[in-house]
Amino acid sequence: MLFEKQQYQEDCVNNIVNILDECDVFNNDYSNLKNIIKEHYKTQRYSQFETSSKKQIDVLMETGTGKTFTYIKTIFEINKQFGKTKFIIVLPRTAIKQGVIQNIKLTDEYFYNEYGKHLKFIGYTGKDSLSAVQQSFIRNESDLTVLVSTNSAFNKDANTINQAKEDLVEHSSVWEAIADKKPIVFIDEPHLLKGGATVEALEKLDSLFIRFGATYPTEEEHKLVNVAYALDSINSFENYLVKRIAVKNILTGAEESDIKITKINAKGKQSDKSVTFSYSKNQQIYSTTIKIGDDVGSKTGLDIYHGVTLTKINAKEIFFSNGDTKKVSESYELNDDEIEQMLRVTVSSHFEKEERLFNQCIKELSLFFIPSIADFRGDNPRVRKFFEKIYREIRDEYYHNTTNQEYNKYLDKDFKDGKLQVLEGYFSGDKGDSAKDDDLKKAVDIILNKKEQLLSLDEPLRFVFSVWALQEGWDNPNIFNICKLATTDKETSRRQQVGRGLRLAVNQAGKRQSFKTLAENENAFYDINTLDMVVSGYEKDFIEGIQSEIQKASFGIVGDFLENSLLEANGLNLREISKLINTLEDNQIIELDESMEKYKIISSIYDFIENNADKLSFLSNDRLQEIKQLFKSRKSLIEDKNKTIEKLKIRQEQAKKFKELWETINRKAEIVYKDINELDIINKIADAFDTENFSQIDTKVITKVYDPIKDKVVTKEEQSLGKIDFFAKNKLSEFVFEFSKKEKLPLGFVTKLFSKLDLQKIKNNPSKAINFIKTQIKESIHTSILQCVDYDFSQTNIFSKNILQNDDGSFIKEIEYTKLGRNIGDEASDEFLFDRVVYDSDIEKQAILNDPISIDGQQITVFAKLPSISIPTPYKSYNPDFAYLVDRGENQKQLFLVVETKSYKNNSDIPQAEKTKIDYAKKFFEGLQKQLPDVEIRFKTRVNKQELSNILQEYQK
Repeated sequence: MLFEKQQYQEDCVNNIVNILDECDVFNNDYSNLKNIIKEHYKTQRYSQFETSSKKQIDVLMETGTGKTFTYIKTIFEINKQFGKTKFIIVLPRTAIKQGVIQNIKLTDEYFYNEYGKHLKFIGYTGKDSLSAVQQSFIRNESDLTVLVSTNSAFNKDANTINQAKEDLVEHSSVWEAIADKKPIVFIDEPHLLKGGATVEALEKLDSLFIRFGATYPTEEEHKLVNVAYALDSINSFENYLVKRIAVKNILTGAEESDIKITKINAKGKQSDKSVTFSYSKNQQIYSTTIKIGDDVGSKTGLDIYHGVTLTKINAKEIFFSNGDTKKVSESYELNDDEIEQMLRVTVSSHFEKEERLFNQCIKELSLFFIPSIADFRGDNPRVRKFFEKIYREIRDEYYHNTTNQEYNKYLDKDFKDGKLQVLEGYFSGDKGDSAKDDDLKKAVDIILNKKEQLLSLDEPLRFVFSVWALQEGWDNPNIFNICKLATTDKETSRRQQVGRGLRLAVNQAGKRQSFKTLAENENAFYDINTLDMVVSGYEKDFIEGIQSEIQKASFGIVGDFLENSLLEANGLNLREISKLINTLEDNQIIELDESMEKYKIISSIYDFIENNADKLSFLSNDRLQEIKQLFKSRKSLIEDKNKTIEKLKIRQEQAKKFKELWETINRKAEIVYKDINELDIINKIADAFDTENFSQIDTKVITKVYDPIKDKVVTKEEQSLGKIDFFAKNKLSEFVFEFSKKEKLPLGFVTKLFSKLDLQKIKNNPSKAINFIKTQIKESIHTSILQCVDYDFSQTNIFSKNILQNDDGSFIKEIEYTKLGRNIGDEASDEFLFDRVVYDSDIEKQAILNDPISIDGQQITVFAKLPSISIPTPYKSYNPDFAYLVDRGENQKQLFLVVETKSYKNNSDIPQAEKTKIDYAKKFFEGLQKQLPDVEIRFKTRVNKQELSNILQEYQK
């Protein structure tokens, strides 16, 4: 493989060496490092980064840009400049370690030609490596040596390297002897190496740490600091240093009506919070932003969410009015049909490019992430079987249609003794010498250790399967397709997932197909360097997620030059460009570099536009927002843990009056069902199903490409894959069993229900039909059983402790306002339980401020905005808004009035799901009234600006 000098890699190494040049490296003295870094920031325009007193230097380099090569070169350069001979490279996983060792081997000749010496490496594996560590690392002072190890090899006391050894005269353990050498430690993938035990073990070395990563932890003690060099995502894409990303979404209809959270704004008041969803409807992908109180069905047009509102938002989860919740990260499991479709799309994508790349002497590879090892190597390896069948079909088509005899000869290598040679897997635990047979051992060794052989057109292996064991560390420049058949853990970003294929392609001579190599022709560059990522419809927002992660991981265009071409490419005319540049220059955001006749950015353009829109009135708001996004800097997402939430004081005199009312309505209860007519429910659902239209749908592939320069996602292509027979692989009996299990319904009930339904309708559009059935079950059951519901009240008066009271029944002195409402206002009237107004909506605010206290001889003694009292309903819990204690004069019972306040214009506008919960609340208070005949308890819904006096008049005696 050919290695060429890349200026950005040279700049990174030079920056590190220049920083260390001010330190006493040989004597391990880095006491002035922080001050050196501060000066470094001034010359590099890195003012957005923080400094630290730690003996640590950080490098930010985007995945695929050659950070392993760069830190290997850094080792040679430090040795050359400062005489340091001992280094350690720490990795989080064995696969990553193997990749680093492979890189050291591949670059050995290149660096020998440049530096005149070899880098001796020790791939530490435990006890078998101790002798090499002692001889080459501890006792040999002169040889340039690097110890390559995973953190699990040294972060426990029981590790061999930490055990006492008799032949070490001056040290109790090998790790202690290594520490005595004061080696410089390189940490790769720092976001995976932040565990307490690992940090503690590394600190024992008392050495300089140089961290290289595309992703850094956000925790205060591990975050990015002391930055020597930063090559972020945006710059990597803009400068053609990595492949372009295209995402193929396979929409089978199974994801129809599913919504996925793409962004949560959970800061500030509840009224300021919002959530952005992506969802598919009629196999088109849409996105919308919803605030608390919005009707999700109305906003999205999804029938399953008709009448369902968004009720609460926090950082990791959102809550709906029907009791459902949705988390930011949710897993999924693909069925056989979906897996087959995705394999077919990926193999087709591979063949669409392979002959063209073959003609340019470039071997194409494809990578598959699968649900489990058993899917490839088990007794019934379904993914392998599906792939081999699909591959043979598509290969035969291309084989017989091409006129390229050389390409056909290449395809002739696909089989050996009738066995397909093009695929193999690497899984955690695989070693070159642990495979079951020679062929498997050879294939694993090629994948893991022989990158050049894998890149050769003489080697038929070109489809690699893994269970995320290759998610970091391992990559290959000629990965052109990645197929994601399995969900990933929430810690694995989309950038990391595509990172295995971002490196620029190489030809058979090992020549990188760089922008310069391809004569700076963008079309020719992307014609080769495009990575196709194939994902399911459950990740329909995948490319938008990549876009978001790239923005967050980029540090803005500061220290670069502002080019007119960038502004022109984004739609600004010459007059607008001139005005914008003049405004930025006048406000000292840019300055003219006369030697280069270019404007250098010296402060954040994003921040200026964000805070000074009035100075840019010559641009429309839409245009301004587009331009602002070009200069989007990474913002701190650190939550202010010291910020205190305002508290309301509870008026103790009013609390004494409110006590009986509160303890009455806060009683614990359980739902009791009586005399449910199952057949009637089934018939109602079947009748509704019969009247609904379920037209047959096609499976579609929608291809989107991310343009990082314009920061836009562009739909490139839409393709139909035909129809799927849902019950071809799904037996009805198995489906019914899984449905009853998932929906927590009796199997007998579900079996009878599906026997009444037209199965062809389900085949036509499985997702829509099944979601319709779920909705009808919920609505029909609740409609039918409302008359069959009763409440069983506990003998216990109230919970021993609740949100307003202490264990002894006394009221607490104050409460955080967020436990009562989203907003806090001015001082409230004397009759209000709390000292200040607290509310969720304007109608609630007006009720607290403007409702009369005395109405036709009835006096409101005390009233309160209610915290959660958790009235149980089949829709989970229900929480009314207000409670009033009404004194109606002598010889009259006090009235305990509980009110639900709604901002709808009319009762008919209230969504059915909310109406149903209100109906259950009525049943609850009716039951409570029967339990407590000595007081009068009433529940009422107050719509729009209905006067409280009108409600009270209903209960006058």
